Amino acid sequence: MTGDRLEPPTDTMPAPAHSRPSEAAEVVAALKNSSVIVAAMASALTDERAETPEAALEIDGPRAAVLEALPDARSILGSMWADRRSRGSNLISSLSQAAAAAAGTTQIWSDLSDDVVIAQGRSSALMAEVILTAVAPAYATLSRGSSARVLDVGTGIGAIATALATALPDVDVVGIDIAERPLQIGRDLLRDVEPSIADRVHLLEGDVTELADVARYDVVWMPMPFLPDAIVERALDRATVALRPGGLLVLGTNPDIADERQRAANSWIASLTGGGTLGTSAIERTLGERRFRKIARFATVPGGPVLVAGLAPR
Repeated sequence: MTGDRLEPPTDTMPAPAHSRPSEAAEVVAALKNSSVIVAAMASALTDERAETPEAALEIDGPRAAVLEALPDARSILGSMWADRRSRGSNLISSLSQAAAAAAGTTQIWSDLSDDVVIAQGRSSALMAEVILTAVAPAYATLSRGSSARVLDVGTGIGAIATALATALPDVDVVGIDIAERPLQIGRDLLRDVEPSIADRVHLLEGDVTELADVARYDVVWMPMPFLPDAIVERALDRATVALRPGGLLVLGTNPDIADERQRAANSWIASLTGGGTLGTSAIERTLGERRFRKIARFATVPGGPVLVAGLAPR
C-alpha cells in the first residue's frame, strides 16, 4: 500500500487481447490502411497518364492523399520509376493473391483473370533486365551480337522471353509452360511485337520435369518460387541435361527471410497457389551438390526474388 491508494497485486496479468476490442479494432484498421497504401502505390506506378513521379501524385488528388501517409512518397516513387510497370505489376499480383487467399478463392496464378495473368507476367520482365545487366556480363554470355539459344521455364505470357529477344537480336528463346491459357495470351500479345522479334520467341506447352532436350541451350532460366518443392530435384535434373556443358543456369529464388511471420505468410500463399518455398541459400547448396561452378547470387529489388546463377558441369 502507498498512502491511501491500494496497489494491485503484483501477479495481476494484463487483460487478454480479446477483451480489448478498441485496441483490436485499431490494429485491424492500421492493417487495412496499409493494404490501401500499397494499392495506391501500385496504381501510381502503373498509371499510363503519368510520365514522372510528380505527375503521378498530381493527376489523382485522393490517391496522392493516401500516399502522403508514406515518409516521402515522391522519393519512394522516384526510386522505383525506372522499372515502374514491373514494380507496379508485381504489387498488383501480390495484392490479388492476398485478396484471393482472404476470400478462400485462391487459384494457381494461371487460372486468374487475364488482367492479373498479364500483370504477373509483366512484373517478371524485371528479371530479364537483371539477367542482361548483371548476370550475363558476370559470365561473359548473352552479349549483344552473339547468337545463343535460351530456355525460359514457366514462361507464362512470355514476358521474359520477349524482353530477351528484344534486347538481343541474334538470340532465340523457347518458352515453356504447363498452362496453355497464359501461353495463348502470350501468343496474342506477340502479334503486336515487331516480327523480327516475335519470330525468335517460341511459346510452347511443356513440363520441365518431362523435358527431353539434351545439351541444346546456352542459358536456362527457371523461377523456383513457381515450382512446388516436390518437383524441384526433377526440374533441376532436366534443366541441367538441357544445358550445353558449361552453359549458364539462372534461377529465381525466394530471398532468405529471418522474420518467422513473413516466412509463414509466404509459405501460406505458396501452399494455396502451388508454389515453392525454398530460399536462396538452399538453392545455392543444391547447385553446389550438383557440381555447378561459379555459383553467385544477384539482387533484384528489395524484398524481391534473388537470382542464383552457376555454370553447368563440363
